Amino acid sequence: MKGVALKIILFFGFFISINTWRSVMTYGDSAADKWTSWLFVLNIFVASTFSMVFMFYNLAANTVFYIYAKTLHGEHAEDEEFAARYVSLAVDDGKAPHVVSIV
Repeated sequence: MKGVALKIILFFGFFISINTWRSVMTYGDSAADKWTSWLFVLNIFVASTFSMVFMFYNLAANTVFYIYAKTLHGEHAEDEEFAARYVSLAVDDGKAPHVVSIV
């Protein structure tokens, strides 16, 4: 489980870092007249949008992993209202243990 958490951190950290590095290296010097260029503003907008999307996917991956790990360790086994509090995952490919598919 620790390996999966580390892979999630490294995966999203890598892509957010590459996106930030690409945005910074597009304009090497920070001159004040760059703010008047539409390409500079567009670069900031695109980089911010991609960073926001990566962070949103990171949040979703961490949420799914948290629910999966909590259920795998049996913390929801005795809870009767599990489906009412959390959204259940519709796709079950049979690879996950039976305890995860509590509905």
